[in-house]
Amino acid sequence: MLKKALNLTPVAAALALGVFAGSAIAADTVVEHQVQLIATVPTSTFYVQPADSGWIGLPQRMEWNLVQETLDKFRKPFDIKHTAGSIQARLTDTDAYLSNGTNTIPLIVKFNDKVLSSTTPIEIASASEAAAGQRVNLEIAPGAKPAGGFAPGNYSGNVNMTFDAMVTP
Repeated sequence: MLKKALNLTPVAAALALGVFAGSAIAADTVVEHQVQLIATVPTSTFYVQPADSGWIGLPQRMEWNLVQETLDKFRKPFDIKHTAGSIQARLTDTDAYLSNGTNTIPLIVKFNDKVLSSTTPIEIASASEAAAGQRVNLEIAPGAKPAGGFAPGNYSGNVNMTFDAMVTP
């Protein structure tokens, strides 16, 4: 074997040395990774939180349905619990809508199949439902389609919700 190594052509010898030298360099390099973690541990008495929190706080897309010429519903599961009473919810400050600066698309926001408004809080889980804890859906859908259809454009908006723990006396 040693005899064959000595009979290598200059090009083959240079390649062999490069492979061995590259291996030596690779062994000396350092690779570092950082994983940033966050966690929220809710109280065991009251919480309303997304079942998968990776999407919350990030823009979500309502896809255009070419067949029905409307926006598809947005739906995500939430885990809810309250051990001392019911849970109420409402839209915070204003009704929900999408806007392109000129036109708006009203949105219907449902939580646990109950329509939320900005004027009156409604019960989204009774005391017995809330005490057991459950997984429910947030659903956001476009309002009624205008007679001429939705105006083309790039729309955006925010849906802000408030959840209240109602204590049963």
